[in-house]
Amino acid sequence: MRLSNRCALVTGGSSGIGRAIALGFAAEGARVVITYRRRASDAAEVVEAIRAAGLESAAVQVDLGDLDRLEELYRRAHEVLGSIDVLVNNAAEITRTAFADLTLEELERVMRTNFTAPFLLTQLFCRERLAEGLPGSVVNISSISADSAISRMAHYQSSKAALAMLTRSVAYEMAPHGIRVNSISPGLTSTGANRDQWEGNPELWAERSRHIPAGRAGLPEDHVGAAIFLASDESAWMTGANLVIDGGQSTV
Repeated sequence: MRLSNRCALVTGGSSGIGRAIALGFAAEGARVVITYRRRASDAAEVVEAIRAAGLESAAVQVDLGDLDRLEELYRRAHEVLGSIDVLVNNAAEITRTAFADLTLEELERVMRTNFTAPFLLTQLFCRERLAEGLPGSVVNISSISADSAISRMAHYQSSKAALAMLTRSVAYEMAPHGIRVNSISPGLTSTGANRDQWEGNPELWAERSRHIPAGRAGLPEDHVGAAIFLASDESAWMTGANLVIDGGQSTV
């Protein structure tokens, strides 16, 4: 029970990697509030599973691209949990658009969700922990695409590259106060964001997976152990780090 008595806010916790992390945290004793944007039934399943383990949980519907709602989100999570010891910035907007066709509206939408929202939530988290004189842990879910270019994703990759530098910069500034900030960079992973490929275009998915030395694409559960480690005292002397979890994909 490495996260016993810890309270965590996990954005995008109703599906994919966020869902797996939320359930993994609860299995280690954490109380968890998740956010979701559309699928209330999926969010309810996560909350019910956590409550079945005897732990407090709740789901907050919010579009993280709506920056004016972030303070309300943080306040509601705080009301449920009493305090927030761990923040997981997982929710992301993923679109695939040729660079020449990319609009300012789409670019700003992706940047708001993938970078500005984590920036502001981390700021709220740090302000509260500093005021209370308490340590804390932030886990940002980045991507190996922050360092490896592919076509039709310049906006998404730029947002993740910005998140990577945010991780390092805030980690440096907050380290003297016991607030740690680290990130996880998943490789190709089967989630709802790419369901159209692994369900609808198996040939393309097989081709993408062929370049992974481990021989397969990742599953959301493949990232849970790293998140638990970064949220727990096991990584107490670790900040500003990025854990790459990609089956060796980035070595190619």
